[in-house]
This record gives sequence, structure tokens and C-alpha cells, in this order.
Amino acid sequence: MMDPGKSPTSSDLADFPRKVRDSRAEKEEVLAGRQTNDRERIRYRELFDHAPDAYLVTDVNGTIRDANRAAGRLLGVESRFLPGKSIQAFFEEAGQNQYRQQLDRLCHSDRVDDWDVWLTSRNRPRTPVAISLSRATSRAESGTTYRWMLRDSTRQKKTEDSLRQEAEAATRMKSDFLALLSHEFRTPLQAIFGYTELLEREIHGPLNESQRRDLQRIRQSQEHLLGLITTILDFARMESGVGIDVEMAPVVVNDILSNIEGFLSPQLESKGLSYSYNCPDESLVVRTDAVKLESIVLNLVANAIKFTPVGGKVAVECFDGGEIVRVRVRDNGIGIPADKLDAIFEPFVQLRAKGTTTSGSGLGLPISRRLAAAIGAELTVCSVDGSGSTFTLSLPSISQ
Repeated sequence: MMDPGKSPTSSDLADFPRKVRDSRAEKEEVLAGRQTNDRERIRYRELFDHAPDAYLVTDVNGTIRDANRAAGRLLGVESRFLPGKSIQAFFEEAGQNQYRQQLDRLCHSDRVDDWDVWLTSRNRPRTPVAISLSRATSRAESGTTYRWMLRDSTRQKKTEDSLRQEAEAATRMKSDFLALLSHEFRTPLQAIFGYTELLEREIHGPLNESQRRDLQRIRQSQEHLLGLITTILDFARMESGVGIDVEMAPVVVNDILSNIEGFLSPQLESKGLSYSYNCPDESLVVRTDAVKLESIVLNLVANAIKFTPVGGKVAVECFDGGEIVRVRVRDNGIGIPADKLDAIFEPFVQLRAKGTTTSGSGLGLPISRRLAAAIGAELTVCSVDGSGSTFTLSLPSISQ
């Protein structure tokens, strides 16, 4: 631009048209940029308003700054009236209590995608929504703002409720069927027990040694079958949702564990397994249900016998772990693959080594874990495939 106090030179006069053209081009470029921005802003607004999900922008206090039409429909208030209102006012109490905690989570991540709340408003029924929340610092706005996407999850909730009800109904039907089947099995089994006892007492004549051995096998099979039926009945009772009755009292752990071998000596002898029991402190006391504790340990030892080859070892140990008393059942059997450690606690799951068959219902370990939870204990397992397993029952101790 020429100095107003200075007379224009011939050079200035020659450059004047070019400068005018440059100035006009700059103005046109600025105008074109503004028009482009206006079009983008309009396009963004159209997309924002016509999005199927509810979108809102709030400040750090939850005051709504902007909202699309879907947000208005979801919250029961026209979107143009939402700015200035608090988004927390539309949450039920649980959502209001979670508000600050959810915002704090954004300090460690870019967004929150797993927040479910219930919305309430005067113009709409109570509505479940899934929230995605992110934080952004806008140059056009002062301070930090939060971007909200709220999706009505009513259909999803209905689907989940329906699936849950179907699963519960299926579980009840399965449990009822198992209970009925087990009951029907017990009736003829008791009759077989009676006739077997009559034969053993030789009421209808003497028996030779071969017949006695056959009767012994029959009785063993009867007892095994009765044990399976009892196990199935116990499992059916648990699956039906009936609570497990427990009688908690101080129990000397050694009083229970020292009798375990006597219950299972026939199975140990039949497979030629060695059994050891070690409890350095025989005065250890826990608060538990003695019957349930015994049942758990018997199941664990029976499981160890089942999966330990002929000539193997089974050991029961008890030791003081401070506030915890730990009971361990170890074997040097076939072990459990790492990817099966959780599956063995699922109903009807049984592991089989190649070339072997395994009897049983696959319910002993699932029932044992549930019984452990009922008496306030924890049942865990560690194992190396092919090198045996160790099951650990941890119970709260009582100081002497």
C-alpha cells in the first residue's frame, strides 16, 4: 500500500492493478473457504441430527451443550430444549452415582463403551441404554467437553431376559428329569440289594467260593451304582436352585482326614496304589460343616484313585497356612492338560487318557466345588499333563 504522505511513483502506479487483483483474489479465497466451512457445518449438522442413535455434548459437570433429534426422542424432550439441562437428571439413582466414576475412567483410556444405565423422564417409560463416552478438547469451545452416544437397549434386554428364562427353564427341566430318573433307578436297586443279601445269608442253600466271588462283584457294582445315583440327586438339587444346607461348627481337621483311607481302601488295594497321609499339626481347627468337608475330600481322593495308574501314589496333606488351613490331595496320575483345568469343574465332563476307559458321572468335582463355596472354602487345582495333579481345599482357620 502506498504511503498517504508520499507521491506515487511510476513503479507504484504500474503495480497498482496487480495489487488490486491480488487483494480481490485473497478476498475470494477467504469467501470460498467460509462457504466450504459453512457447507461442512451444515452437512455435519444434518448427519448429527439424522443419526439413529442419541448423541449429546456436555461439559465436565454434565450440562448438555448440544443434542441431536434422536437424543430428544430418547430423553423425552425436544432436542432444542436440552441445552442447559443436566444429563444426570435423566439417569436413575444408580447411574447418577456412577457418573463421576465413569468420567474418571477416561483418564486411563480414550473412551468408555461398557456403561449401562436406566433413563427416566416424565414423557417416556423407564428405558435401558448402553452408553459410549469419550472426551475431547474443542478449540471452538472453552474447556473440555464430553461426547455421549446413548443407544436404546430395550430389545437387547428383552432378548437377554428371554434367553435367561429359557436357560433357567431348561435347567429346571434337566434337574427334574435327573431327579425323576435317579429316583426310578433307586427303587429296583433296593430290591436287588435285598435279594443279594438273601443269597449271601445262604437262606436258600449254601454257596460255593465262585458264587461268593460273583455276589461280591454284584454288591460292589450295586454300591457303585447307588453312589452314582446319589451324586446325580445331589447335583439335581443344586441345579434346581435349592440352597445347600450347612451346619457350621468348629471342626478338628485331623478327625476328618484320618478316616479317609478307611472309606476308600478297597479301591486303593484293587489298583495297587500307595496311600499316605501327613498332618504335622493335628490340632488345626476350622469352622466348617464336617459332613460336607468329608464329602469333598472323599470325592477328591476318589478322583485321584480313578486317574492314577496301577502302582501309583495318592497323598493327602494338611498344613497351617496362617489364617488358612490347606488340605491337599496329590497323585502321580495322568494329569490334566492346561486347557482343561477349568472344564473339569463343569458337570458331566470327564478326562480320559488314550486307550483307557473311565467310569463315573463326571459330577464329583463340580459338586465338590459347589460344596466348598457353601462352607466358605475354595477349591483349586494345579496339574502337569502326564505328571499328576494337586487339588487344594483352603478353609479359614480358627485360632486355638
